[in-house]
Amino acid sequence: MVPKGQPKTAWTRPGRPASVALLLAGGWGLGLIVAGFVVPMYRTASESTTGEVTFGSDTLVGVNGPGVVVVLAVPFVVTVLVGCALLLRAHRGALLAAWTLTVMLAMFTLLAMMSIGVFVVPVTAALIVACAASRPQPPRNSQLSRPAAAK
Repeated sequence: MVPKGQPKTAWTRPGRPASVALLLAGGWGLGLIVAGFVVPMYRTASESTTGEVTFGSDTLVGVNGPGVVVVLAVPFVVTVLVGCALLLRAHRGALLAAWTLTVMLAMFTLLAMMSIGVFVVPVTAALIVACAASRPQPPRNSQLSRPAAAK
């Protein structure tokens, strides 16, 4: 039974370890997007007609174009989806969905290991911790959560 004054909802807050892991994953995921715009990842060298060599650097977005932001956003988007699934873990299949998304991100990380995958490993690890720290919650209106009637 829901205490008086509290709305009926299927949202359940994840425990502290899962919440911390989700916050770390979300922060790192946002950091990846920002880093794509500001962190120099490529070195450039150009030679003028006079023979003067100029060295410089460029960012991931600068070299590969704005389409790379979609790839950089994958870890953050997966983190948000896993967070929503863990909030809804009282619903059937929500925890399974969180684990499925996490495994899919792990496969993405392995496939991208030669490029940005190494930077996605912390997000993947944090989501594994968040899913492992979460336990399925029975629905609030299930027969298991009601006290047995006294005879």
